[in-house]
Amino acid sequence: MIVVEAVSKWYGDLAVLSGCTTAVARGEVVVVCGPSGSGKSTLLKCVNALEPFQQGQITVDGTRVKDRATNLPRLRARVGMVFQHFELFPHLSVTDNLTLAQRKVLGRSGEEARRRGLDLLARVGLSAHAEKFPGQLSGGQQQRVAIARALAMDPVVMLFDEPTSALDPEMVGEVLDVMVELARDGMTMMVVTHEMGFARKVADRVVFMDGGEIVEDAAKDAFFSRPRSERAQQFLSKILAH
Repeated sequence: MIVVEAVSKWYGDLAVLSGCTTAVARGEVVVVCGPSGSGKSTLLKCVNALEPFQQGQITVDGTRVKDRATNLPRLRARVGMVFQHFELFPHLSVTDNLTLAQRKVLGRSGEEARRRGLDLLARVGLSAHAEKFPGQLSGGQQQRVAIARALAMDPVVMLFDEPTSALDPEMVGEVLDVMVELARDGMTMMVVTHEMGFARKVADRVVFMDGGEIVEDAAKDAFFSRPRSERAQQFLSKILAH
């Protein structure tokens, strides 16, 4: 579903991605982890062309991201993206946040978009909040609305960029529960996160990055039980020690 081939990216003289190669199969959940500044979020944003890259190629469900003929808005409509900071429209109700892109990008009628939005709102457990505004919701509730908004576009892939890092600890679980259900339903997912409990529970594979490079790309059990690189061993010893 996602193929990343030798992708490199620079900001001036600074290499933020160096020869990154990996792939995500249909229905697979891949967790991308590593220290801050390792290039995780940048790689994720390159997948749907939110960040340009200078070398290599990324293909999403047969569409080449860098191809000049690629319709990027259409591609992004098929790749759901959930950010760290929700990115909801504060002046629109929850329902309007869920229906706007459906109407503008997918051309759905107001009634069809609303029906789809409300179905997904029920799926994330927020039916009672349909007419509220984002500012009236907790952080965890806002992030669940953001997930529902992404799903309303009927994506073939879901990308999550540290979706729980801006949340209070009590709210992390409610967002991860929704993501676990998505994984169980067979959604193809690429997740940048520090939540190693989630990775152990849901991931099929773990991609470990450091210094803009993919240091390890391994099955979940292999990564947690016997990481090959010394850098991954150090990372896990610190993050799992407590």
